[in-house]
Amino acid sequence: MTTKLIGLLVLVGASTFFVMHVMSPPDGTDGGPGADAQEWEPPGRSYRDPLPFSKSEDCKGCHPDVWSEWYDSHHRIAYTNPEVQKLSTGFQGKGLDCLPCHLSRPMFETGFGVRPLERLTRREDGVDCFTCHYWPEGNAMLTSGPLGGAASQAPCQPAVTPSMASLQLCAPCHNQHKVHEDWKETRFAVKGDGFKDCNDCHMPTVERPNAAGGIRRGRSHRFPAAHDPGVLREAAAVTQSLSARSLFVTVHNSGVGHNLPSDERHRAVDLHLVLDTGDGRPYDVRIERWRNPYRDEFEAVNPLPNPGDAYEKTVTVPELLADVGVRVKRVPAPHRPNRKVWYPASTQIPAGEKRELSITLPDGVKAVTVRLWYRTNPFQPDKDAVLLHEKTLPE
Repeated sequence: MTTKLIGLLVLVGASTFFVMHVMSPPDGTDGGPGADAQEWEPPGRSYRDPLPFSKSEDCKGCHPDVWSEWYDSHHRIAYTNPEVQKLSTGFQGKGLDCLPCHLSRPMFETGFGVRPLERLTRREDGVDCFTCHYWPEGNAMLTSGPLGGAASQAPCQPAVTPSMASLQLCAPCHNQHKVHEDWKETRFAVKGDGFKDCNDCHMPTVERPNAAGGIRRGRSHRFPAAHDPGVLREAAAVTQSLSARSLFVTVHNSGVGHNLPSDERHRAVDLHLVLDTGDGRPYDVRIERWRNPYRDEFEAVNPLPNPGDAYEKTVTVPELLADVGVRVKRVPAPHRPNRKVWYPASTQIPAGEKRELSITLPDGVKAVTVRLWYRTNPFQPDKDAVLLHEKTLPE
């Protein structure tokens, strides 16, 4: 094979890769404006002078508090987070699915409501200021407003669009795992006094010093979520009661507007019992796990596919040579009890739903401690997990 022919084949291969993975729209989209592009309200100006900066570090001078919030957030370490890199094969050269949302170019570059393209520079910045705020066509940094009197002199040349507060700025990435679709099925998505969207929980209102002086209300850029124990502990309500050997436990997804746990594959919520037989040794046993399984976990099944379903099982405690009898019932949410199932094998608890467990303890158990754990990955040991609930009975 001649050198010219080899070079031609390499060029064709590189061009094909570029078209397929860079120029082509992400799976599930048609490219250009997204399905919700009608929500995009561009600013009136269409041209501005070149911005004097190109990285998030440059925003720090005028917005130190916002920058610090972002810097300490998981948006910034969306790519460098060792846990994410370990769990995602797309970060290990085996696929490209993860990178567009963990190293995102500006959202407005691909079209409002469409998954962004992968950024090849500043990888240590993960999802940065330019991902959400930069408007390439108008060469401006966007905000939902209102602007202060000094905005016209600001180096970032801010422009206002109400679309910055739209959920369609979040959905292109966070709906890759159907979190946005899950929210739309909940009571929180109903317009009215009870309406809550992504911003209400994950970008709560805060007050900060204004760059031009005074105090200004804005949205937190810490993005509190699964890595914030205080936020996690508000997600589920757990009740329990004990009568002789019969333990009754209810786990209610009462505090979040999506599945518990949310996300695809990685998260897990575990219900454990610690049995006390009086011998001074605790017997810790996992009774139930709620999560969306990995794609290659072909044996995984959801034993409660329909609202109102129930199933029974036994959990063995090897050290006691005894079994724990368990009956689990799926209690539907009052709002939209029948919802679309995106992942049939998932055991995640949809918003508003309950899991009622009737548990028969082994003979000789004098006390039992109920624990609910949240794990950012299913292999996470207790010492690194978040304890959402703990209660010992009898009290």
